[in-house]
Amino acid sequence: MTVAYKDNQAYLADGYYIGATCGPVANRLSNAQFKIDDNEYKVSANNGDNCLHGGESNFSNSFWKIDKNTLSENHVKFSPNVADLEEGFPGNRVITVDYHLTENNQLMITYTGQTDKTTPINMTNHAYFSLGNPSCMTLSLNIASSSFLERFDDGIPTGEIKSVRALGSNIRQSHVIKDIIENSVYSQVCQDKGLDHCFILDNSSIEQPKAVLYSKENGVKLKVYSDQPTMQIYTGNYLAGPFSKHAGVCLECHGFADA
Repeated sequence: MTVAYKDNQAYLADGYYIGATCGPVANRLSNAQFKIDDNEYKVSANNGDNCLHGGESNFSNSFWKIDKNTLSENHVKFSPNVADLEEGFPGNRVITVDYHLTENNQLMITYTGQTDKTTPINMTNHAYFSLGNPSCMTLSLNIASSSFLERFDDGIPTGEIKSVRALGSNIRQSHVIKDIIENSVYSQVCQDKGLDHCFILDNSSIEQPKAVLYSKENGVKLKVYSDQPTMQIYTGNYLAGPFSKHAGVCLECHGFADA
């Protein structure tokens, strides 16, 4: 119950990261550059002056190999070949993404990485969840978070942390997404008519869900568990044809944006 293309060939020209594995660095890198020790690295700027989800030829635009030894009806492992300085990122990297569908109706996604040079790795899943509804605006959401990263309008964090109270809703309690947005007094939420912010998650047990998404229409409930420190909540504000705006919501678990 996620947003998807009807034609698989459309994924080759996808500009919305529909169901993508984003990396090597998810979210944004300011000015499409970073520094490690005394070395400065420039990467591709595909979001204004910034690098989004790893740049032009990011992981979601790569061909991944299937580990046939893991392939079964409920398990598969993928791995791309990632060379040193590919898209500007250092290190020959061995990356894997492991998908396992359990008997308890859980989809477990595990990311691993090895490198021969110090390099940033911050991967995430970019599924747009709809739970079978035509719009995520009718879904209810709560997040185990007390604060989020203040950001500039281009999505880059300012370095300041804001209380979730600034949004105008107690997101620890379940609220319809449409109500969270329409009742918000926060300028960026009003301007974008949606959420696109990095929430700092509670440092609680991985056994506790970090977010819960629920459809009152069909009773479907999604619980998100993660060992990552933040979750980018993105309500599909810029989705367009062949999709509709707000068709799904992304719950992107990863490290701090632009860290």
